[in-house]
Amino acid sequence: MRVIDRASAEPYYQQLARILAEEIKSGTYPKGSRLPGETDLCRSYDLSRSTVRETLRTLEQQRLIRMVPRRGAFVSGSPVKGWTLQVTEGFLETSSHAADRVVETEVLRAAFVALPEEAAAALELPEGQRGFVLERLRRVDGKPAVHSLNYLTEDAGAALLGKPVLAGQASLNETLREAGFAIYSARRDVAAVPAPPESARLLEVSRGSPLLLIQSASRGEGDRPFDFYRSYVRSDVIIISVNAEAHEATSNQPAQS
Repeated sequence: MRVIDRASAEPYYQQLARILAEEIKSGTYPKGSRLPGETDLCRSYDLSRSTVRETLRTLEQQRLIRMVPRRGAFVSGSPVKGWTLQVTEGFLETSSHAADRVVETEVLRAAFVALPEEAAAALELPEGQRGFVLERLRRVDGKPAVHSLNYLTEDAGAALLGKPVLAGQASLNETLREAGFAIYSARRDVAAVPAPPESARLLEVSRGSPLLLIQSASRGEGDRPFDFYRSYVRSDVIIISVNAEAHEATSNQPAQS
């Protein structure tokens, strides 16, 4: 059995997702079979239950498994080719990616700062109020793919101090959720933009080259915003997928178009 590399910068949930995906592809777990339960996976790989659940969410988002309430995870099919832009999960955090691709995170900046105007407005705070910025460069298979800046409220930023995410070794979304900052709702805006100078340098493209700009404001319990991010994405390195689900209308509430 393969083991988790504790010295790797790759988050544990991504390592386990890749291990299980490879076992699914090899036929160790054929289509329709049930994966080991959460408790068994925790014991086998010496991981926390929250990390195992993050792994299962990742595999489900890749369409490799389907979760059946009170029964477990069952192998369903082939992975989605690309990255998933979700509503209540973090982009390139718990979102899906092809299991045979390696994601590396370099933290460029992590500090308390005076919030710039756009971030303060998104977080519904006065301009210049103290907050926290986390700037990262994400590489996929060694190629620079995403330059992102997360601006967080001061209390959300304080929850990151001393955590592996500030060394690029854990999921920001998972870390925040474990600290009580779960995403209840979020808005994602996507636009094609010319690469600004700093993003062009980091992503190794010409200044003004087309990039995808993804912006989001995440809200927690009580509709309070706590995270605003801006990510510049090289779409020649990764493909963005958007999950859409149909919800059955009830007799008391008509479906909306």
